[in-house]
This record gives sequence, C-alpha cells and structure tokens, in this order.
Amino acid sequence: MSTARFLSLAPLQLAQALIGFGAIAAFTRLMSPEDFGRYALALSISMAAHTLMFTWAEAAAFRFFAAARAEKRLADHFATLLVLALTLGLGVLAATAGVLAFAGLREDIAALSLFAAGAAVLRFITRIGRESDRAALAFGRYAILETVYLVVGFAVGVGLLVILNFGPAAPFVGLLAAGALVALLDLPRLVQNSRGGAPSIVRSLSYAGYGTPLALALAVDLGVQAIARLVLAGEAGTAPLGAYAAAFGLARALDIVFMGISAAFAPLVFAAYEDKGADAARNAARGGFILLAAITVPASIGLALLSQPIATLMVGEALRAETAATLPWLAIAGLMSGFGLYYWSEAFQLTRRTGQRALLMLVPGAVQLGLTAWLSATHGAVGAAIGAAAGASIGAVLLALVGSRLLPLPLPLSQLTRIAAATALMAAAVIAFPGAHTTLGLFQSAALGAGIYAIVAIALNVMGIRDLLNAAVRAAARRTQPISSTAHVD
Repeated sequence: MSTARFLSLAPLQLAQALIGFGAIAAFTRLMSPEDFGRYALALSISMAAHTLMFTWAEAAAFRFFAAARAEKRLADHFATLLVLALTLGLGVLAATAGVLAFAGLREDIAALSLFAAGAAVLRFITRIGRESDRAALAFGRYAILETVYLVVGFAVGVGLLVILNFGPAAPFVGLLAAGALVALLDLPRLVQNSRGGAPSIVRSLSYAGYGTPLALALAVDLGVQAIARLVLAGEAGTAPLGAYAAAFGLARALDIVFMGISAAFAPLVFAAYEDKGADAARNAARGGFILLAAITVPASIGLALLSQPIATLMVGEALRAETAATLPWLAIAGLMSGFGLYYWSEAFQLTRRTGQRALLMLVPGAVQLGLTAWLSATHGAVGAAIGAAAGASIGAVLLALVGSRLLPLPLPLSQLTRIAAATALMAAAVIAFPGAHTTLGLFQSAALGAGIYAIVAIALNVMGIRDLLNAAVRAAARRTQPISSTAHVD
C-alpha cells in the first residue's frame, strides 16, 4: 500500500473523528435526552433506508469503474449512474411525500422525516462521486469533498440548534445543506464524464445483480441496529436509547479508522484480483489486514479502558454514567464488525457472492436482537450493547470461515500475536496509571498508552517498523557522513 495514498486520507479521517466526537458532545448537550433519543432513532432508520435504496448503485459505481475504463465505456457507465440517481432520488422523495401526506404524523415528526429523506437523496449523489473517485485512485478529491460534506453538515446542524432550537431535525437539515453544496460541485463533472455515453438497462441490471445483495447485507445489519434501538426504547425508554446512541457514536471512531484504511487498500486488492488473480489479491490484502489490526486493536481496548473519562468529556451529564458503562461493549462490537465488513467480506465481493454474504448476516442479526430483547429490560443500554458485541463477533467469525472457501484471505498470526502483546502491555500501563478518571488523566493515560504501544511495537517489529526505522537511520547516516578526499601531490 502506498504510504502517500494512505496519508492523503489522513485529514479526512481526522475530520471524521473530530466531527463524530463533536456531534456527540454538542447534540447530547443541545438536545434533551428524549430528543436525542428520537434523533438517534431517526438516524438509524434513515441509514437503513439509504442502504436498502441506494447502496447497490454506489457499490456498482466503484466495482465496475475499472471494467468500464478497460472497455472504453466510461461514458456509458456514468450515463447509467446518472439516470439511476435521478430515477431513484425522485422516486424516494415522491414516496416519502406520499406517505407523509396520508400518515397523519405529528408536524415535527413529518418534518424530521422529510428532511432525512432529502438529505439521503443528496448523499446518494455525492456517494456516486466519491466511489468513482476512489475507484480512479483520486484520493485527494475524495478526501477534500468528503471533508467539506462533513464540516458543512455539522456546522449547519449545530448552528440551527443553537440559534433556532430546531430540535432533532437540525442535524438532518445540516446534512441536506451539505449534500446540496457537494452535489453542485459533483454534478458538472459527472455530466461531463457521461457526455457521449448512453444509459443502458442491461448495464443497470448488471449493476443491480452485483450491488443489490451487497446492499441487502448492509441493510440487514443496519435494520438490525434500528430494530434493536426500537426494542431498547420499548423495554427501557428513550433516555437509555440516548445513552446507547451516544456510546455508539463514540465507538464509531473505530469505524472511521476501518473506512479510511479500507479506502486506501481495497482498490488495490480489487485491481490485483482483476489483473493478476487470487494470489495477487491475497498479497495485497495481507498488508491491509496488518495495518487494520495494528491500529484498531489497541484503539478498541483504549476506548474500553477509558470509557469513563471519555464519557465525562464528551457526553451531557444526564446520559454520562450509562454511556460510560455501555461504551466498552460497543468498542468490542466495533472492532469485530469492522473486520467483518472491511476485511472478511472482501472474499464475497471479489468473487461476486454478495447474496451469500447477505444470508449469512441473518444469523448474527438474530443473535443481537434476541439478546437485546432479553437483556435491555433489566440492563438498559448495557444489555443492548452486549447483544451488539455478541452479534458482531459471531458475524465476523462466520464471514471468515465461509469466505475462506471462496477466497482464503490471509490471517498473519505472527503479526497478530505481536500486536496483541503490545496491546496487553499498553493496557497494563493504562490500568496502573492513577487519575485516569479525570479529563486531564484521560489525555495523560492516552499519551502513556500510545507511547508504551509504540515502543513495544517497534521492539517486536510490528509491520516491519523496526526494519524501516533502522533503514532510515542508516540512510540518514550516509547522507551526513563527510566525503573523504585524497590529497594529490604532483
């Protein structure tokens, strides 16, 4: 994996992390626990609907870009995508308006639904642009426009809460404004790329054949999360739902890391598979797995160990205690679901067995919902988080085992053992450090843990980092060594 390519995404990952944490800190303070619970529920349902309606076309925009370029049919590819965007977008808006006209919902709920639908449609257009950028390895454009979307959406949402007290609809209005801005930047380029091309029903059906099962698999997962939140709200109330949503948002930092690393190495894995075959794809995937593990394993353990000071810093007082108790379980869930979604599922996407993956996701979904219904009545948000952790773990194991029959992806046990050892020493140092329950102690503990992990990782040569450092030192020594000269006597 190119270091420059990965680093070009670093500003985006930083923005995602800061805005993710900032949203929890701001929204839990600017909304009541009940309003935040309603916002979280609406967001979960909106994400599930977006995935079901739009993700198949977004996935096709990425997966079929290289093939269309090789066939010199990129104009047809983009023309088909634009027609799909127009048809699906208008269809969703018309359906939402029709449902709201006859459903007799409260005015605030209707407005919330309409803003969420509009934001989802514009997000669909921007995602077609971003997936096309990623397939073309245009990571600079990908990072810049995605960062613009996040920053504008968050800023407008917070502004509406502070100035106009817009309530749970404010974040969706912010996303609607951000989507409109980025769509205005994207559409001229997409139209230019489609010039001279012809939309094709056959091509659309091909895209649907690949992307629909993938979207169904993701929709099953998001649908399970939405239903789990409904179950939690029914069993324990909207305040525990707000605590669960806050902890989920904090744990999403792991998902951001997974997405960033996957955005850098997944195109290389797909290109290697298409150009050189399965062995080349496995070689490309190996480095991606090691990088994922080296960053996300210690990060998830750190989130779990420091959940109390993190919740104190980031979450409003009314939700703070239950969020802190919930976060460790969701950190485990985030780690396991990340490897399932961004690594083990690659075997199904490369071999185009996305339907099989969708069916497999029914098992962990059933486990999570069953445990949520059983535990949330007595344990609230923590019970729902235990269900999420169990479901994600089972899902990752299933994807790894079944996917190995399609395309065995590497599991570098030697590197994984070293990462585990470095993480264990990091955890011991954080646990032993006094005062970690305070905000100042949070930053001190995080710095201590990161330092210990880095030292041990270098000593154990995780990712070959010790070899790289030794080579860099030798190269620097050669550059600074004085050039000897020999005196000549005539």
